[in-house]
Amino acid sequence: MFTGIIEKTGVVRTVRARGRELELKVGNPFGNEVRTGDSIAIDGVCLTAETVADTELSFFVSAETVKKSIVRSYNAGSVVNLERAMRADGRFDGHIVQGHVDTSGKIVKMKEISAGVEINVLFDAKFRNSVVEKGSVCVNGVSLTSYDVKDDSFIISMIPETLKRTTFFSFLKQGSEVNIEFDILGKYVARIMETGSKESNLKSLLEKL
Repeated sequence: MFTGIIEKTGVVRTVRARGRELELKVGNPFGNEVRTGDSIAIDGVCLTAETVADTELSFFVSAETVKKSIVRSYNAGSVVNLERAMRADGRFDGHIVQGHVDTSGKIVKMKEISAGVEINVLFDAKFRNSVVEKGSVCVNGVSLTSYDVKDDSFIISMIPETLKRTTFFSFLKQGSEVNIEFDILGKYVARIMETGSKESNLKSLLEKL
């Protein structure tokens, strides 16, 4: 589990195809604090470190992750947000982030407001029930609050500290694709409501027979 509080940024060294899967190598900014088998969120995607060296980490990326995330667009030199899995004895900042990206979205507008930045993100409208006004959303691994929510878009605001710690603003621009993970609590509620609605419709139908 992750929290959406970015620890470091890293640079992609190589991306190599393995059929529909990928092998990803990223510079190691954590030094000896990471071991083989550790979970690390790269732009919000939970991946397992296959090999660990002083200067480089390597990961296997499944076909499903390649399909749903922006990992498919990485090139050597791409800068990514990094977060190690939360320790059981750590403080819980941000919100519950699984590292299971739901979809990719697109930045359609970036606007500087005072020292921060307001970012408008477009996403597939089929996920409209997964995001709410003033709810939590994870964008490229960053825990943020959504507002001005529409059926296919929402706005997030980045404070100066977040801009300094992440790839936003320095490496992203209008038109950039981003990973989106919607709040797991909201997804469970949406699923329960959907199931409850179906059961209610079935009960109503049976009563008419």
